[in-house]
Amino acid sequence: MAMQPIFNRHGRTIGWLDNGVIYDRQNFCRAFIRGCNLFTFNALHLGIFHKGLFLDRRGQRIAYMDDASYDPMLPIPEITPPPPIPSSAPKAPIHAVPSKTLRDSHHWSPLHWETFLDG
Repeated sequence: MAMQPIFNRHGRTIGWLDNGVIYDRQNFCRAFIRGCNLFTFNALHLGIFHKGLFLDRRGQRIAYMDDASYDPMLPIPEITPPPPIPSSAPKAPIHAVPSKTLRDSHHWSPLHWETFLDG
């Protein structure tokens, strides 16, 4: 599967998803998805990924993907730049445990994507 763009609340490309690994705009591996949960490579639970939406730990939207376009409240994404060639991702930790199950609040998180990925 090819790298897929990740968009912020303004429809700008802020990262990429490839085989469950989140890459930032500089092509660094920043996080991974296990099930519907999003973790750092240090096993810190960041939030959830559900139906193309990235939600923070409070259930607020932080980013979205093209397949989340079912939601009319999402902005139209910009023309996507060419994706980077994925770098090799570190091995995901075995003991990554989510903090709790969250639901989409339909509100946008005040966090910026980079701050969110820093945990």
